[in-house]
Amino acid sequence: MISSYKKIFSPSLEEEILRSFEDLEKCEMLEASRRCGIVYLGDPEKKGCKRFVVNVLNKTFSVDIDKREVLDLILGKPAPKELSLIIVRYITYSTSGKVTDTWVTYEKIPGAKEYLELFRKLVIRPLVRVFGENPEKYEIVCKRLGGKKERLGGISYSFLFLPKIQLLTQLWKAGREEYSTPMANLSFNSSVKHYLSARDLLIVGKIMVEMMEAELKKIT
Repeated sequence: MISSYKKIFSPSLEEEILRSFEDLEKCEMLEASRRCGIVYLGDPEKKGCKRFVVNVLNKTFSVDIDKREVLDLILGKPAPKELSLIIVRYITYSTSGKVTDTWVTYEKIPGAKEYLELFRKLVIRPLVRVFGENPEKYEIVCKRLGGKKERLGGISYSFLFLPKIQLLTQLWKAGREEYSTPMANLSFNSSVKHYLSARDLLIVGKIMVEMMEAELKKIT
C-alpha cells in the first residue's frame, strides 16, 4: 500500500503530463472526442490548430496539444498541474464504456487497494474536517459547484466532474448519541473504470475536495 502521495507519480507529475500529451498526439482526435464526450477543434492540415474543449464541473478548459497546455478559459490561466494531468489522461487513455448511474465506493474500483489509505487521508478525512460540523455550508458549496441533490444516504449530491465521470459526495451529520461523529464519503459511477485508473481517481477525489474548500472560502 502506497503511503506517500508523491510516490504515486512516475517519475514525476510534470513528466507524466508531458508523456500523456505525447501519447495524446498519437491518438485519433475525433474518436477521442466522441469517446470522452468533449469537443475537438482542429485542422489536421495546420499546425497549432489541435485543441479540445473540456468541461470540469462548472468550468471550461482548453487542451492545446501543440503547446502542451491545459488552460482555464474563464480565468485565462494554466490549469493546476494535477487537474491538467487528469484531463489529458482522460482524453488519452480512456476506453469506450457505457456510462452508468450506479454508484461504487472507491475500494470497489479495480486497483484501488494500494491507494485506499491515501484516499481516506486526502479525500474522506478532509471532507469530514471541513464540512462535518457545517452541513448547511456543505449544501451551499455543492450547489455552487453544480451538484444535484440525491435521495441517498446522508446529505447526498452528485456531480458531473468530467463528461463521463460522475461523483457522489455524502455527508452524515453528528447524531445526538454520545460520541457520535460526522462521517463522509465520495463515490463514483460504476463505469468510471473505463475512463480513469484507481490512481487517477484518487487524484480526482483530492481535486474535488480542494475545489469544495476553495468554494467555501468564497462564501465565508
